[in-house]
Amino acid sequence: MTIFRRLGKLLPGRAAKPVRIVTDSTAELPAEIVQELDIVVVPLQVIFGETSFRDGIDLTGDAFFERLAASDELPTTSQPSVGEFQGAYEEIADQSGGILSIHLSSRFSGTVGTARSAAETFAGRVEIEVIDSGTASMAMGLAVIAAARAARSGADLASCTATVRSVLGRLRLAVALETLEYLRRGGRIGRATAFLGGLLRLRPILTIRDGEAFPLTRVRTRPKALEALLRICLADDEIEDAAVVHATTPDDARALAEEVGRRRPGLKAHLGQFGPVIGVHGGPGMLGLAVIVRERPDETANAEAREGAAGSATEEGP
Repeated sequence: MTIFRRLGKLLPGRAAKPVRIVTDSTAELPAEIVQELDIVVVPLQVIFGETSFRDGIDLTGDAFFERLAASDELPTTSQPSVGEFQGAYEEIADQSGGILSIHLSSRFSGTVGTARSAAETFAGRVEIEVIDSGTASMAMGLAVIAAARAARSGADLASCTATVRSVLGRLRLAVALETLEYLRRGGRIGRATAFLGGLLRLRPILTIRDGEAFPLTRVRTRPKALEALLRICLADDEIEDAAVVHATTPDDARALAEEVGRRRPGLKAHLGQFGPVIGVHGGPGMLGLAVIVRERPDETANAEAREGAAGSATEEGP
């Protein structure tokens, strides 16, 4: 910490500007959470033929899946431009004490690279930290929510960043697909695999590992798929926060959220919907569960010790 920042903290009557949180539309945060926590969302785009739609703005999840079912061609997706990120940062730069920008895995999209390019243009004006979440959907959304809550409590940029990195290290995500057809159409799996899965009525359960989709298991029925999500994500650990996200089955999502609350009393899962960008690859019927595993006491102590050591080293610097 520089002497100027130290003096700034000591000046009376001067309220610190809050850290602002930016993410992209693949976080699939419910609108009420975005509004409540004052999160800025930059939309990706989905393209049907020659028509482009902003994810979640020009095309909602319900409208997208209806259009997808009626389309012979699989739509494509596109990341935001540098200018779109610059515009988002510009709106909040002068009213923020730093910006934390959290985005879709770089293995899936160039969004995080574009955000970093935009952030560079604000050097010397406002500090912007850009994080590759290494994940997607409401697994990333849970990290965004944690960051926004930390910012609201008065945490500075370094503390908000540490919160996000901690959450990302404690995430569990499992997604059940109703069909392999959309992965096949998108070139993610071969025709023979998709055909065999359909013939045997297999429903794959996927997660995201090292930033990429990773298969966990396969089940034959929808009830077994829901049970697999619960088994994989809840296991034996205490859960800090949870989110259920669906494509076209809100009743299943509510039932899954209720079961999470039954198995972990007091825990209320957020409910969200897969949007166009994620929906392109998973298709209708997709259902996911994401949780944050509560940090163990020994892990918390170690993290605090590391932060304390880092802080001491900073204070002793020139």
